[in-house]
Amino acid sequence: MRSRALVVRPRIAAVALAVAALLATRLGRAEPQWSAGALASGCLLGGADDPFQRVAFCGALRGDLLLGRERTADFGFGPYVSLGTAAFDDLRLAVGGSALAPVLEDFPLVISLGALVRDGSAFGADANLFWGIRSYNFHATWNFAAGLVLGAQRTFGNSAENVVSLGLQIDGLVFALPVLLLAGAAGGN
Repeated sequence: MRSRALVVRPRIAAVALAVAALLATRLGRAEPQWSAGALASGCLLGGADDPFQRVAFCGALRGDLLLGRERTADFGFGPYVSLGTAAFDDLRLAVGGSALAPVLEDFPLVISLGALVRDGSAFGADANLFWGIRSYNFHATWNFAAGLVLGAQRTFGNSAENVVSLGLQIDGLVFALPVLLLAGAAGGN
């Protein structure tokens, strides 16, 4: 039995090395693509006993970095961070990982899973499903992202809470463009 394990381990190591080399060459050519924006949602809030007690507004500022893409048909993955609120009653920080699956050209699905901290004391989980415009930018690292977001958050412990939201993510460029245009007009450009 020991001799069989000695034969299998080098094969596993060789496959792992080949996959790592393939990913390294792919990531070496791919430019990171990042995005930031605002998320406005309607949400259902509830506690541990009653999952949906009230309807409210939920909002967040969100940014992510996707790696491994060279074109719109490529899968991507990377970290995300989100700072938001549920019904303006709290402050929520979520940090985790995102994976982009190219379902339709320029309209991929982005699945995000991460850890959540509410008001610095309650801990939980954060999950989001984005579907919308998210093409690949061949000329810069900024990646325009706007679309629908279905989200769920759950905190655990004595202050357990559920939040289920459906909203619209608006790219940060939409907010920056008027400022850039005014600055350009004021500067004479």
